Amino acid sequence: MNDDFIRGLRETWQLQNHDAASVLQRLRRNRWTPHIVVATEMLGCAVAILVGIWFAWVAVQTKQDRLLFALSAGVMLVTVPVLTAASALARRASLAWDDETPPTLLRIGIRRSEASLQAIRLGRWHVGIIATFVVILWILEFAGLVRAQHFLIFYTMTCFSLSMAGWFWMAWRANRVRDRRDVYIRLLAMIQVDDS
Repeated sequence: MNDDFIRGLRETWQLQNHDAASVLQRLRRNRWTPHIVVATEMLGCAVAILVGIWFAWVAVQTKQDRLLFALSAGVMLVTVPVLTAASALARRASLAWDDETPPTLLRIGIRRSEASLQAIRLGRWHVGIIATFVVILWILEFAGLVRAQHFLIFYTMTCFSLSMAGWFWMAWRANRVRDRRDVYIRLLAMIQVDDS
């Protein structure tokens, strides 16, 4: 073996140790992030329920576009709590925090990554529900049961642009989370090999 080969191995080993230290530090620094995310989702759910109640109240009070407001209320009051509860259940595993040994922190990172990937899958369900609702509204518009073409054009464009932005962000985020999870798995395997 020559000196260059040994020097290369030493640099790789030092880089991995530095990489492991920065990963562990990032996990410690983001300890409360899942709690903040769940709280934010719960707050968003509460706001959506209030909007759904307002839609229901408008549907009862008005004669014009009653079906539009009633359907909007129904979708908000049924799907938002269900999807928020599913997201909270998916993230439940990410809330636990064990002792701060390197293997435990890496396992926490893996759990959090898996929980994030589940939440992203649920986010894609949100996009599907929005798209289905828009299609139903257009069917009702063409059937003459809803008369809000200008609103539906605006609503469709808004939902489409927000859904596409959300879809691309979720794809980008899923790739980042998978990459981090792979780093955690690799580092955990290295630590377990060193311990044995």
